[in-house]
Amino acid sequence: MQLWQCVMWGVFGGVAVEGLEWSAVMRRGRWPWNKRLRAGPIIVSVLIRLGVGGVLAGAVGASGPMSQLSALSVGIAAPLIIEKMAQQIPGAESGNEPSTAGAERDGRGAVTRAGEANAL
Repeated sequence: MQLWQCVMWGVFGGVAVEGLEWSAVMRRGRWPWNKRLRAGPIIVSVLIRLGVGGVLAGAVGASGPMSQLSALSVGIAAPLIIEKMAQQIPGAESGNEPSTAGAERDGRGAVTRAGEANAL
């Protein structure tokens, strides 16, 4: 599959997700904006979502052979993929910190689980 096809399948994956979200909004009978809040920011966020899906699918497609279903899946999962990649950056702030329940800090400030031996 050519690179431009990967991008288009990624964009279509983003369109599918956005379409499902818009259909849920319409079933509730409310548009996501009112007279004070214009449609501009919502449209920009949708375009960003579609662009990220297309670019990410294109990047994955450029790294090797890829099927249409793979490119579509990358477009659908693009926000989650970007979020997980950002969590890999040292020092990046994230609201999804691992739980330290049942853990205690040793003398150096490292978190250890109950029952683990402290190796020096």
